[in-house]
Amino acid sequence: MSGTIIRVATRLGNQVNARNISSVAHSSVKITGFLLREPQLTTRHIPAFSQFHGATFYSTSNTKSTKEPVPVHPEPAPIDDLIKPIRSGTDGSVAPENVVPTISALEPSAATGVVGKAKSFLRKGKEIVIQCKDGVKLLWVNKKIVASLKKAQKEDGHQLTRREFQLIHKTDIDIKRMIPFGLVFLLATEYIPLIIIFAPQLIPSTCVTPSQLEGRRKKIHEKRSVMTEKLIRLNRREINKEALANYNSFIAIAKKYGDGFEYSMIDRGHLASFCRFMGLSGFGPKFMLSKRLDKHMNYLKKDDLLLHKDGIDTLTFAELQLANEERGMRSLEVSKEHLERSLGYWLKLSLNNDATVPPALMVFSRMFLLHSKFKSDALKK
Repeated sequence: MSGTIIRVATRLGNQVNARNISSVAHSSVKITGFLLREPQLTTRHIPAFSQFHGATFYSTSNTKSTKEPVPVHPEPAPIDDLIKPIRSGTDGSVAPENVVPTISALEPSAATGVVGKAKSFLRKGKEIVIQCKDGVKLLWVNKKIVASLKKAQKEDGHQLTRREFQLIHKTDIDIKRMIPFGLVFLLATEYIPLIIIFAPQLIPSTCVTPSQLEGRRKKIHEKRSVMTEKLIRLNRREINKEALANYNSFIAIAKKYGDGFEYSMIDRGHLASFCRFMGLSGFGPKFMLSKRLDKHMNYLKKDDLLLHKDGIDTLTFAELQLANEERGMRSLEVSKEHLERSLGYWLKLSLNNDATVPPALMVFSRMFLLHSKFKSDALKK
């Protein structure tokens, strides 16, 4: 009996020792496994992502040297989980610069459009400011040239050409405009684009670009077209488009109705319409309107004499456009021949020796003839 008990105790002791040795062996395998770490690349996942999640641990024990090392961790996570940003500082985290951005992260934010528009507005504002600075410099140069011309005219009796006369006239106007323009430029530069759009008459001509000038002419032409349409629709007199387009008929009208076109005989409403049609301001009482229109027509009279002296054929296309524009005639979307003929007909009426044509009648006739196509026979008697 005692022998049997001894044999059973011996077997139990052997089993306990074997288990202890096995646990020690397994723990040594786990400890040594951390000493060697290699990434496992699989064909199912992108290498750039597998290096973060595909790490496996191998044992250095030679107990299974004939077989491939068995990974301790499971297979790498799906690629959708890999591209999710991981907070820095946690186990297995990825540095922010190594995170692959998603498609939504690459799309521009909603504020980009507003920022782009703001940058475009600032860029255009800077261009306008530079344009105004260059215009002021040019005005200063013109001022010096005008001073020398006036001196030569006064001391040496210099006879001005038409271009010199135009330069003096425009420079004098631009210098007067520099007073309000200079104040705005110094105190509120950001409002200059608005002034160019809504109050171009306050801007010196040297600060206006050709595109801005063309836009202003389009607006004036639209206003003139409305006034012409209204006048023709309401007119019931013998003064009509056909009569005013013929030289002999025009002279007959001037002799018969000339007194009715004196400034003193015209009411304020019609004087304001005449001023607006000629590109002038229509605000103010009657005496201011008549003085403003008379001053402009006197300038045109002097310019007519110089044009007749130098010849219309010496003008460039831009000069022809400006000359027609100042006289209330169409200057856009017409040929050079049309500009020359319309200006020639004006000069023939303005400088005629057959009858005195009141300035208001000249303006009134332009309202009827705004859309007329002048022919060569219009210049003949």
